[in-house]
Amino acid sequence: MSEQNAISLKGIFSSNGARIVLMLVALYLVSGILEPNYFQPSHLMSVLVLCCFLGIICIGQTLIILTGGADLSVAYSVTFSACVFAQTTKQTGSGVIGFAAALAAGLVMGVFKGFGVAYLRITPMVMTLATNSILMSSTFLYTQGVLKGESTELVTALAKESFLGIRYCVMLWVILGIGTIFLLRKTSFGRKIYAVGCSTRVTDLSGIHTKGVLMGVYIIASVMMAIAGVLLIGYLGYPNYTMGDSYQLISIAAVVIGGTSILGGHGSYLGTMGGVVIIYLIQSILIILNIAEAGKEIVNGAIILIILLAYGRGKKQSA
Repeated sequence: MSEQNAISLKGIFSSNGARIVLMLVALYLVSGILEPNYFQPSHLMSVLVLCCFLGIICIGQTLIILTGGADLSVAYSVTFSACVFAQTTKQTGSGVIGFAAALAAGLVMGVFKGFGVAYLRITPMVMTLATNSILMSSTFLYTQGVLKGESTELVTALAKESFLGIRYCVMLWVILGIGTIFLLRKTSFGRKIYAVGCSTRVTDLSGIHTKGVLMGVYIIASVMMAIAGVLLIGYLGYPNYTMGDSYQLISIAAVVIGGTSILGGHGSYLGTMGGVVIIYLIQSILIILNIAEAGKEIVNGAIILIILLAYGRGKKQSA
C-alpha cells in the first residue's frame, strides 16, 4: 500500500501542473520571508498588474511556440502598436480610432509574419527577428524621432482602476486567458494548432490547411501584442521607444516555464499563466536583493537555459 502511495505521489509531483504550483508557492514564501510586506494583498495585486501585460503578450507567444516557432519581434510589435495608438489618438482626438488603428497595425504585422512563415517558409525565428528590425525602423520613421500623444482616460482607468480590489487590466487578462484556454481545448482550430506543432507534414497529408493555421496564429499573436501595447500606455501614461524591450526574452521564458515544449505540439496557456506569475515573483526577489538590471537579464537568460535543460528538450509529441 505504501508503495502504491509512493508511486501516486511521484506521479503527482512529476506532473507539470504540480511543478508550477510548487514553484509558485515556494517563490511566494521566499519573497514574503525576505520582505514581509510582500504578503500584503496590495503587493500581490501589484504583481498581477505587471503580470497582465506579459500574460497578454504570452497568449500569442504560447500559440506560436505550440506550432514549433517562437516570436522574436515582441519588443517592437508592442512598441509600434503603442506609438500608433498614441499618435493616432492625438491626431484624431478619439481614443476609439486610436485603438482601432493599433489593432489594425497588429493585424498587418500578423499577416506579414504569418505570410513569411507559412507561405515563404522562412524559419519563424528568422522571420520574426527580421520583422522586429523592420518595425524598429518603422517606429522611428512613423514618429519622426519624436514621440507624440499620451494615454486616454478610459485606457488609463483600464490599466490603473479596480473593482472590488481587482484591477480591470487583470480582469481583462483573465478573460482573454479563459478564451485562449477554450480555443486550445475545445475548438477544432486549437486541435489543429497542436497538430501543426507535432508535424506539418502529417497535417498537410491529413487535409488540414497548415498555412491557414499558421496565418491565424501569427495574426492572433500580433493583435494580442497590440492590445498589450495600448494597456502599457495606460499604465505608463505615455509611449517610449523601449517599452516593449523587456518582454522579448521573458515572454519565451514564461511559456517554457509553464510547460509548453519549445519544439511545439505540447503545452497549455494555463501553464503559461503560472509561468508568467513565476517570472514576476522571481523579479520581486531580485528587487529585494538589489540586483542590477544587467543582473536581472542574466538571471532571465539562465532561467530559460535551466528550464530547457530540465524539461524543455523532450521529443516532439507524435501527431
